Amino acid sequence: MSKLVSFNTQALLRLEHVNTKSLDDFSRPRSEMATASEICGCHRKVCLQLTLPALPSAKELRQKRRGHIFEIDQAERFRVMGFKEVLPAEFPKATGPCFTRQLVVEHPDQPIGSHLDFVIKHKDNSIQIIECKTTNGIPVEPYGNWVDQLHIQLGLIAVRFSGHEIRGSIIASDLSAGEEEEFNSFSPDMTLLDYYVEKGKELIKAKAGRITPATLPGILCGFCSYRSGCPAHRDQEIPLEVTERVAEYECLDRRKKDLEKTLDPIKKELIAFFGKRFQGVTEDGIAVTTTTIAAGENVDASMLKADFPDVYKNCSRPKAGYTKLEVRKLPVQPLAKAA
Repeated sequence: MSKLVSFNTQALLRLEHVNTKSLDDFSRPRSEMATASEICGCHRKVCLQLTLPALPSAKELRQKRRGHIFEIDQAERFRVMGFKEVLPAEFPKATGPCFTRQLVVEHPDQPIGSHLDFVIKHKDNSIQIIECKTTNGIPVEPYGNWVDQLHIQLGLIAVRFSGHEIRGSIIASDLSAGEEEEFNSFSPDMTLLDYYVEKGKELIKAKAGRITPATLPGILCGFCSYRSGCPAHRDQEIPLEVTERVAEYECLDRRKKDLEKTLDPIKKELIAFFGKRFQGVTEDGIAVTTTTIAAGENVDASMLKADFPDVYKNCSRPKAGYTKLEVRKLPVQPLAKAA
């Protein structure tokens, strides 16, 4: 690792410490609280993070930093569009249009709480929650745990600011692709809040060691530091959101193969026309280039290793392994014939 990369990693560790420290400003210790993100996540992971905290990798730190960068950018957008930023303590009495970040809300009677990414107060005094998510690719529909988390936040904010019109939305952003999508039209549902409060009570019991924490297999299980020994993966049942992702991949892969079948003959026709070396631009502004790669030779590695092991050893270089993914739709089974 270079000095600069090492320096940046240490900086991210310090930033992570500051950011996570701010999550402990509830009226109770986190071990006695259930937050919206915890309730909607894997309870086993939440409990293990308390008892066996795992230091995040450099890659995880950089990925988490994307979320903070997006929130900083979103705040700047609000300000430039005329929304005044106020401190969380100032927000209840502030007049709209204004917004605040990381507002803490708690249930008045239960140890349930949440940090809200953004809370906006509009000119008409209505209040809007915005939950920010950074992703690799925008999902067609918001993930279930995103929606669950937002419903808890909406219920808590409705209790805190009774008499206001409350609504919520989720903004998903793929920073690399420059794509954003808002999932909106969410409103408080107090029946749902009661349901999540009960789930939160179960989590608090699990944190205290009184019950076994529930597991929640999902698309992010492969990145979990506590996957080893997880009971949810003994029989490896595939959760719904992963099943949907598999179906999406299989569909796109089929389309890719169909496109390749169409592209190959067109490619041969164009190479036959333009020749082995060409550069030009069509009337529609499409650049065309053909380049010929010189012929080469392949070495039979198995034969070289068997006949000249010393040469093979001296010429060999380590090659990183990789995981191959195969997804294909199974043929429909014919109906059994009646006896």
